[in-house]
Amino acid sequence: MALGFKERLHQALGVQEIERLKVYHAYVHSVSYEREEFDKIWFKGENSTWTHNFGMMQGFKQIYYNHTMGEGHMGVLDTYEKADTDEFPSFRGGDVRSVGSSGLHGLTECDIEMAKDGKSGRLWALTAGVMMDTLGHPKVRGQKEPYAHTGAASWEYYGADFVFVDGEWKYIHESVVPVFGQPFDGFNIGHKLYQDSDDDPAHTQWRGIPCQVTVKGPLSERYDVHQVVQHLLQECPEPYDHLDDEHSYSPGHNELK
Repeated sequence: MALGFKERLHQALGVQEIERLKVYHAYVHSVSYEREEFDKIWFKGENSTWTHNFGMMQGFKQIYYNHTMGEGHMGVLDTYEKADTDEFPSFRGGDVRSVGSSGLHGLTECDIEMAKDGKSGRLWALTAGVMMDTLGHPKVRGQKEPYAHTGAASWEYYGADFVFVDGEWKYIHESVVPVFGQPFDGFNIGHKLYQDSDDDPAHTQWRGIPCQVTVKGPLSERYDVHQVVQHLLQECPEPYDHLDDEHSYSPGHNELK
Protein backbone atom coordinates (compact mmCIF):
# COMPACT_ATOMS: atom_id res chain seq x y z
CA MET A 1 0.00 0.00 0.00
CA ALA A 2 1.44 3.38 -1.02
CA LEU A 3 2.21 5.92 1.70
CA GLY A 4 0.10 9.05 1.86
CA PHE A 5 1.42 12.60 1.87
CA LYS A 6 1.60 12.86 5.69
CA GLU A 7 3.48 9.55 5.92
CA ARG A 8 5.95 10.56 3.20
CA LEU A 9 6.50 13.95 4.86
CA HIS A 10 7.14 12.19 8.19
CA GLN A 11 9.73 9.96 6.47
CA ALA A 12 11.48 12.90 4.81
CA LEU A 13 11.65 14.91 8.03
CA GLY A 14 12.85 11.78 9.84
CA VAL A 15 15.78 11.39 7.46
CA GLN A 16 16.86 14.98 8.15
CA GLU A 17 16.52 14.60 11.91
CA ILE A 18 18.42 11.29 12.00
CA GLU A 19 21.24 12.85 10.01
CA ARG A 20 21.30 15.79 12.42
CA LEU A 21 21.43 13.47 15.44
CA LYS A 22 24.30 11.52 13.93
CA VAL A 23 26.30 14.67 13.21
CA TYR A 24 25.55 16.02 16.70
CA HIS A 25 26.75 12.73 18.20
CA ALA A 26 29.95 12.79 16.13
CA TYR A 27 30.81 16.24 17.45
CA VAL A 28 29.97 15.95 21.15
CA HIS A 29 31.48 12.46 21.32
CA SER A 30 34.70 13.77 19.80
CA VAL A 31 35.13 16.43 22.48
CA SER A 32 33.99 14.12 25.33
CA TYR A 33 30.80 16.08 26.04
CA GLU A 34 29.00 12.87 26.86
CA ARG A 35 26.33 14.44 29.07
CA GLU A 36 25.22 16.70 26.23
CA GLU A 37 24.62 13.58 24.14
CA PHE A 38 23.17 11.01 26.49
CA ASP A 39 20.93 13.38 28.42
CA LYS A 40 19.37 14.67 25.21
CA ILE A 41 19.20 12.32 22.25
CA TRP A 42 19.02 8.73 23.56
CA PHE A 43 16.10 6.42 24.25
CA LYS A 44 16.40 5.80 27.98
CA GLY A 45 15.37 2.13 28.08
CA GLU A 46 16.86 -1.24 28.90
CA ASN A 47 17.15 -2.18 25.21
CA SER A 48 19.40 0.73 24.28
CA THR A 49 22.81 -0.60 23.23
CA TRP A 50 26.25 0.84 22.45
CA THR A 51 28.63 -1.66 20.87
CA HIS A 52 32.35 -1.57 20.10
CA ASN A 53 34.83 -4.34 19.39
CA PHE A 54 35.53 -4.64 23.15
CA GLY A 55 31.89 -5.50 23.91
CA MET A 56 28.30 -4.35 24.18
CA MET A 57 26.88 -1.94 26.72
CA GLN A 58 23.22 -2.86 27.22
CA GLY A 59 20.60 -0.63 28.78
CA PHE A 60 20.73 3.14 29.07
CA LYS A 61 21.98 3.04 32.66
CA GLN A 62 25.03 1.01 31.69
CA ILE A 63 25.76 3.25 28.69
CA TYR A 64 25.38 6.35 30.86
CA TYR A 65 27.62 4.88 33.56
CA ASN A 66 30.47 4.27 31.12
CA HIS A 67 30.21 7.36 28.97
CA THR A 68 28.98 10.07 31.29
CA MET A 69 29.84 9.04 34.84
CA GLY A 70 32.94 7.00 33.98
CA GLU A 71 34.39 9.52 31.54
CA GLY A 72 33.64 12.42 33.87
CA HIS A 73 35.22 10.66 36.85
CA MET A 74 38.41 9.91 34.93
CA GLY A 75 38.54 13.46 33.60
CA VAL A 76 38.33 14.89 37.13
CA LEU A 77 41.08 12.60 38.43
CA ASP A 78 43.31 13.23 35.41
CA THR A 79 42.91 16.98 35.72
CA TYR A 80 43.51 16.92 39.47
CA GLU A 81 46.78 14.99 39.13
CA LYS A 82 48.04 17.17 36.26
CA ALA A 83 47.01 20.43 37.91
CA ASP A 84 48.75 19.39 41.13
CA THR A 85 52.10 20.06 39.45
CA ASP A 86 53.92 23.13 38.23
CA GLU A 87 53.77 21.79 34.67
CA PHE A 88 50.02 22.22 34.03
CA PRO A 89 48.69 24.95 36.37
CA SER A 90 46.25 26.12 33.68
CA PHE A 91 44.26 22.87 34.10
CA ARG A 92 42.76 24.20 37.32
CA GLY A 93 39.15 25.24 36.84
CA GLY A 94 37.02 24.98 33.74
CA ASP A 95 35.42 21.96 32.11
CA VAL A 96 37.64 18.95 32.72
CA ARG A 97 36.01 16.63 30.18
CA SER A 98 37.71 17.64 26.97
CA VAL A 99 41.12 18.85 28.10
CA GLY A 100 43.48 17.94 25.29
CA SER A 101 40.86 15.97 23.38
CA SER A 102 40.00 16.47 19.73
CA GLY A 103 38.59 13.85 17.39
CA LEU A 104 37.65 14.54 13.80
CA HIS A 105 34.87 12.06 13.06
CA GLY A 106 34.38 12.82 9.40
CA LEU A 107 31.23 11.00 8.23
CA THR A 108 31.35 9.54 4.73
CA GLU A 109 29.15 7.24 2.66
CA CYS A 110 26.20 8.00 4.92
CA ASP A 111 23.04 6.03 4.07
CA ILE A 112 19.67 6.33 5.85
CA GLU A 113 16.67 4.02 5.43
CA MET A 114 13.27 4.68 7.02
CA ALA A 115 10.89 1.94 8.16
CA LYS A 116 7.63 1.76 6.28
CA ASP A 117 5.69 2.06 9.54
CA GLY A 118 7.45 5.37 10.28
CA LYS A 119 8.49 4.30 13.77
CA SER A 120 12.21 3.75 13.17
CA GLY A 121 15.10 4.66 10.91
CA ARG A 122 18.51 3.10 10.26
CA LEU A 123 21.83 4.73 9.40
CA TRP A 124 25.10 3.32 8.08
CA ALA A 125 28.26 5.36 7.63
CA LEU A 126 32.03 5.28 7.43
CA THR A 127 34.23 7.60 9.42
CA ALA A 128 37.71 8.45 8.27
CA GLY A 129 39.20 10.72 10.87
CA VAL A 130 42.19 12.03 12.74
CA MET A 131 42.23 11.51 16.47
CA MET A 132 43.91 13.48 19.25
CA ASP A 133 43.44 11.93 22.67
CA THR A 134 43.09 13.26 26.19
CA LEU A 135 46.35 13.55 28.10
CA GLY A 136 45.71 11.02 30.84
CA HIS A 137 47.81 10.95 33.99
CA PRO A 138 49.69 7.62 34.41
CA LYS A 139 48.77 7.48 38.12
CA VAL A 140 45.09 7.52 37.17
CA ARG A 141 45.33 5.33 34.07
CA GLY A 142 47.51 2.69 35.71
CA GLN A 143 50.18 3.07 33.06
CA LYS A 144 53.89 3.87 33.09
CA GLU A 145 53.57 6.91 30.87
CA PRO A 146 50.87 9.52 30.14
CA TYR A 147 48.02 8.12 28.08
CA ALA A 148 47.69 10.09 24.87
CA HIS A 149 48.09 10.06 21.12
CA THR A 150 49.82 13.00 19.50
CA GLY A 151 47.86 12.00 16.42
CA ALA A 152 46.25 8.88 15.01
CA ALA A 153 44.58 7.84 11.80
CA SER A 154 41.16 6.29 12.35
CA TRP A 155 38.81 4.27 10.12
CA GLU A 156 35.54 2.89 11.47
CA TYR A 157 32.15 1.58 10.40
CA TYR A 158 29.03 3.00 12.07
CA GLY A 159 25.63 1.35 12.28
CA ALA A 160 22.84 3.12 14.19
CA ASP A 161 19.15 2.53 14.78
CA PHE A 162 16.72 5.29 15.75
CA VAL A 163 13.15 5.18 17.06
CA PHE A 164 10.32 7.71 17.00
CA VAL A 165 9.08 8.06 20.58
CA ASP A 166 6.67 10.67 21.96
CA GLY A 167 7.04 12.81 18.86
CA GLU A 168 10.85 12.78 18.82
CA TRP A 169 13.59 10.76 17.11
CA LYS A 170 15.97 9.08 19.56
CA TYR A 171 19.06 6.89 19.33
CA ILE A 172 18.45 3.32 20.49
CA HIS A 173 21.48 1.47 19.07
CA GLU A 174 24.99 2.56 18.16
CA SER A 175 27.43 0.00 16.75
CA VAL A 176 31.04 1.00 16.14
CA VAL A 177 33.41 -1.30 14.27
CA PRO A 178 36.98 0.06 14.34
CA VAL A 179 39.07 -1.16 11.42
CA PHE A 180 42.23 0.57 12.52
CA GLY A 181 43.32 3.47 14.70
CA GLN A 182 47.06 3.85 14.69
CA PRO A 183 49.29 6.71 15.88
CA PHE A 184 51.33 8.22 13.10
CA ASP A 185 53.97 9.98 15.18
CA GLY A 186 56.95 7.71 15.28
CA PHE A 187 56.63 4.56 13.22
CA ASN A 188 55.41 3.18 9.93
CA ILE A 189 51.73 2.26 10.40
CA GLY A 190 51.77 -0.58 7.89
CA HIS A 191 54.91 -2.11 9.35
CA LYS A 192 53.58 -1.78 12.90
CA LEU A 193 50.34 -3.54 11.92
CA TYR A 194 52.36 -6.32 10.33
CA GLN A 195 54.46 -6.73 13.47
CA ASP A 196 51.36 -6.82 15.69
CA SER A 197 49.24 -8.95 13.35
CA ASP A 198 49.49 -12.09 15.49
CA ASP A 199 48.77 -10.39 18.83
CA ASP A 200 45.67 -11.34 20.80
CA PRO A 201 43.11 -8.55 20.11
CA ALA A 202 40.91 -9.31 23.13
CA HIS A 203 40.40 -6.43 25.55
CA THR A 204 37.59 -4.77 27.47
CA GLN A 205 38.79 -1.20 27.71
CA TRP A 206 37.23 2.04 26.64
CA ARG A 207 39.64 4.92 26.09
CA GLY A 208 42.28 3.21 28.20
CA ILE A 209 40.08 2.48 31.22
CA PRO A 210 38.17 -0.63 32.34
CA CYS A 211 34.68 -0.70 30.88
CA GLN A 212 31.41 -2.17 32.16
CA VAL A 213 29.87 -4.26 29.40
CA THR A 214 27.09 -6.86 29.30
CA VAL A 215 28.60 -8.79 26.38
CA LYS A 216 32.41 -8.95 26.40
CA GLY A 217 34.44 -8.69 23.22
CA PRO A 218 36.15 -8.89 20.98
CA LEU A 219 33.03 -8.60 18.83
CA SER A 220 35.03 -7.66 15.74
CA GLU A 221 38.59 -7.92 14.56
CA ARG A 222 40.76 -4.97 13.70
CA TYR A 223 42.58 -4.74 10.40
CA ASP A 224 45.04 -7.58 9.85
CA VAL A 225 47.55 -7.71 7.03
CA HIS A 226 46.81 -11.42 6.57
CA GLN A 227 43.11 -11.07 5.72
CA VAL A 228 40.80 -9.41 3.25
CA VAL A 229 38.62 -6.47 4.27
CA GLN A 230 35.88 -7.55 6.67
CA HIS A 231 32.29 -6.53 6.03
CA LEU A 232 31.33 -6.37 9.67
CA LEU A 233 28.14 -4.35 9.40
CA GLN A 234 25.37 -4.56 6.84
CA GLU A 235 26.22 -1.78 4.41
CA CYS A 236 23.41 0.44 3.19
CA PRO A 237 20.33 -0.82 5.11
CA GLU A 238 17.73 -2.41 2.89
CA PRO A 239 14.11 -1.18 2.75
CA TYR A 240 12.17 -2.63 5.68
CA ASP A 241 8.76 -2.51 7.30
CA HIS A 242 9.62 -2.23 10.99
CA LEU A 243 12.56 -2.58 13.38
CA ASP A 244 13.16 -6.26 14.09
CA ASP A 245 16.06 -8.69 14.52
CA GLU A 246 16.50 -9.04 10.77
CA HIS A 247 16.69 -5.28 10.33
CA SER A 248 18.68 -4.01 13.29
CA TYR A 249 22.26 -3.32 14.32
CA SER A 250 21.47 -4.88 17.69
CA PRO A 251 19.31 -7.99 17.24
CA GLY A 252 17.32 -8.97 20.30
CA HIS A 253 17.09 -5.41 21.65
CA ASN A 254 14.35 -3.82 19.62
CA GLU A 255 11.35 -3.63 21.95
CA LEU A 256 10.80 -0.15 23.37
CA LYS A 257 11.18 -1.04 27.01
